[in-house]
Amino acid sequence: MLKYTTIAFLIFIAVSCKKETTTTPVTPPPPPPPVAAVFTLLDAAGNCNPIRVEGTYIVGIPLEPTNRLVFTINVTTPGTYSISISSGNGYGFNASGSFIARGEQLLIIPGSGTPANSAINNLSLTSQGSSCAFSITILSPLPIVYDDNDHMYFGNPGNAATNTDSANNYLMRKPYNAISYSRDRGIPNWVSWHLYAPDLGAISRQDDFRADFSLPAGWYQVPETAYSNSGFDKGHNTPSGDRTANVDANSSTFLMTNIIPQAPTNNQFAWARLEDSLRRLATMGYEVYIVMGTYGVGGTGNIGYATSVDAGRVTVPANIWKVAVILPNGDNDSTRVNLATRVIAVDIPNTNAIGFNWKNYRVSVDAIEAATGYDILSKLPQAFQADLEARIDNL
Repeated sequence: MLKYTTIAFLIFIAVSCKKETTTTPVTPPPPPPPVAAVFTLLDAAGNCNPIRVEGTYIVGIPLEPTNRLVFTINVTTPGTYSISISSGNGYGFNASGSFIARGEQLLIIPGSGTPANSAINNLSLTSQGSSCAFSITILSPLPIVYDDNDHMYFGNPGNAATNTDSANNYLMRKPYNAISYSRDRGIPNWVSWHLYAPDLGAISRQDDFRADFSLPAGWYQVPETAYSNSGFDKGHNTPSGDRTANVDANSSTFLMTNIIPQAPTNNQFAWARLEDSLRRLATMGYEVYIVMGTYGVGGTGNIGYATSVDAGRVTVPANIWKVAVILPNGDNDSTRVNLATRVIAVDIPNTNAIGFNWKNYRVSVDAIEAATGYDILSKLPQAFQADLEARIDNL
């Protein structure tokens, strides 16, 4: 009995000692809330310190790190700050941080956004009871000079702009074509490119359909699988066959910003034969300026009529058109346009119920402009533009 009493006593002591050595974790107190800095924009005499506007501001050109405001403030109480200035013209300036010392501080506020309109924007920097005015001049964009072989040499239909405010007429200037993209339709409005013999080589079709990650942040990037089981082909605007000189060129045609839902018979027969005809001209000593686009909503593919694919994110166009200006190889292309210059324009319904001969769908450029609202060949010499756009090709 004594043996068991001794064991129980030792267990009691062990448990008691363990309890005595156990410590309760101490929760540290929360950090104090940040203190807001106290500062003024004024100098000792009560006048505004000069606000220096740095960088160049041009309509349609996104602001870069060089676009910023630089000025001096006087800090009386160190702490956190946040400053925001909106121009109401598509751009602004924002900065936040902490001042750790009193006295004069140089403050730099970077700009962001894209100026939408040319103007003199009269702005003010207001903080803690002091307000100082300044102005920023937004310049009109410089006129674009198109050199021979430029993909937009004969015009920019609809005046597409590289500006997120122009989301449904967004200009993408790429090495192998130029694109007016519609964010809401998920397809290009039109694509234009220059074609001549050096573009044609022995590179095989890459078939690397993929989303275009160069679209502005936050825009839906149509994936390769968007047209799966839709009954429509992934129809190229700039054809794979027009870009076979190197792998990069051919691969560029498989970006989904160059693709539309196209009825298979349209794509594989009438349209393919038109593409072959234009490439044949390029091998015969001609250079070709081409614009291809769409209009309307709703086409008929292999499983019937549809207005969209990809759960409504991609519009199926009703009609597909193309315009081609054909010139003998040479330089100073616009000066070589005359009344004999061949201009081919076609407008084909996006349906399987069409014939195989693209020539049956020839129209005038004027007819396509009336259907789309575009000025497609605006850079043709004025002396010939009206006649060439009114004509229907018959060769």
